Amino acid sequence: MLFGALALALALLSLARWWATLSADIPALYGEGAVVHAGQLIARGADPYAPPAPGTFVAANYPPLAYSIVAALSPLGIFTPYRVVSALAALAIAALVAWRARRSPLVAAALAASFLALFPLEIWGTAVKPDLVAVALTALAVVRAGPSWRDASLAGVLGALAVAAKPTAAAPLAVVLAYLVWRERPTGVRFGAALALALVALAAVAALRFSPAGMYTHLVDWNALPYSLAQAGLLVVAGALTLGAFAALGALRGDARMRAYVVGAALVVLLGGREGATINYLLDLAAASLLALAPALAAGAGTVAPLALTAQLAVSIAASSLGVFAPDDLAPWRARVALARELPRGAALLAEESGVLVAAGNEPVVDDLFLWSRVVARGALADTVTPRVRRGEIAAVLSDVPLDRLAEARAYERLRWPAELVRAVLDRYALETSAPGSYRYVPR
Repeated sequence: MLFGALALALALLSLARWWATLSADIPALYGEGAVVHAGQLIARGADPYAPPAPGTFVAANYPPLAYSIVAALSPLGIFTPYRVVSALAALAIAALVAWRARRSPLVAAALAASFLALFPLEIWGTAVKPDLVAVALTALAVVRAGPSWRDASLAGVLGALAVAAKPTAAAPLAVVLAYLVWRERPTGVRFGAALALALVALAAVAALRFSPAGMYTHLVDWNALPYSLAQAGLLVVAGALTLGAFAALGALRGDARMRAYVVGAALVVLLGGREGATINYLLDLAAASLLALAPALAAGAGTVAPLALTAQLAVSIAASSLGVFAPDDLAPWRARVALARELPRGAALLAEESGVLVAAGNEPVVDDLFLWSRVVARGALADTVTPRVRRGEIAAVLSDVPLDRLAEARAYERLRWPAELVRAVLDRYALETSAPGSYRYVPR
C-alpha cells in the first residue's frame, strides 16, 4: 500500500541520516557538548552539579541519568556511544509500535517505519540528549502497567527512570496514572505506589553521589526560564504540520489508557513554550500517537486513515525541507571542530557550542552559552566570564556567526551572546579565521 511504501522510504532516509551522524564522532546539535561535558566530569569522579570554578560555567540542567550513561560509555568514544543509545531507544519505541499492531504484520511494519520517518525522529534520532531515552522509558511504563504487582512495579521503575532522564516525562505519566486510578483502580494504585517508591529511591541514590543543593540550583533555579505562549503556539503548529494526523487518529481511535497518554504527551508540547525548547518537545506526542493508533489500524481502518497518514507524511516532507525545519548539514560542524583542533590543549577556550571543544579534547570555559546567558541575565549568577574575556585570559573564542554582525543572526543565536560579552570580544580580540558557520577570535 502507498502508506507503507512511503513510510518505509522515509524511514530509510532517516536511518541514513542517523548513520552519517553516528559515523562522525562530533556534535551535530546545539547543547550536545554540555551533556557530554557533564558526563566526562562524572567519569573523572567530579560532580557536575557542584559550584563551577570562578570564570567557568557547567550547565548540568538535566537529572543525572543521561550524564551517567555518557560517563559509563566514555571509554568507547565521545559522542557516538550515547548516539547509539538514543538510536536504540527510538528503535525500541518503533518495535513497541509494531508489537501493538502485531495483528497485521503489514500494518505493524508500516507504523513502525512511520514512527522512524516522522520529522522529530529524523532530527533527534541520534541526539546526545536525554529525550529519546525518557520517551522510550515512558512508553514502556505506560504499556507495561498492569494489575499485578510485578507488572505495576516494573512499570513504576521504568517511569521513575524516565523522569530521572528528563522531568517532562512526568506529564504523560501523571495523566496516565490519573486515568488508571480513576478507571483501573488496582493497576493505578499499584503503579502509583511503585512509581513513588522508585522516585524516592533514585533521588536518594542521586543525593549520595551528587550535591543535593547543587542539583536544586541546576535543575530548578537555573532551569526557570521564561515561558511564551507564542512560542508554544509555534510548536503546536510545527506538530500539526509534521505529525498532526497521527496525533488526531491516535486520540480518536486509541483505547482509553492510550488516549490519556496522548493527552499527557500533548501537555509536553505545551511545555515547549519555555525559552530554549525546540522540536524535541514533540517526541512524546509522536510515540504516544503511534502507540495509541497501532491496535485500531491493525484491526482494519478502511481507507480514510491510511490516506490521511500518507498525506501527513507528504506534508511532513514538505515542512521539514523549509526554513528552520530543514535538517542541519554536518559540514559546518566538521569545520567548527577542525578550527577547535588547531587550538592548544589545556588552553582556556570559549565556544558557542562547547561540543566542538569537547570533540577536540579541550575543556570548555562555558559548556552551554545559551543557558549561561539566560541565568546571568536574570541575576541568578554573577558574570565572571566576561571579565576574563576583557582581560584577554581566554585563548580563543569560537562562534557560529560573525559577532560584529550579530544583529543579523537568528534570534536564538542572539540569545546565546549577551551584548556585554560581544563588546568584550570585539574590543579585546581580532577575527583570525572565518568560514561560513565558523569564526575564531584571538587576543589582539
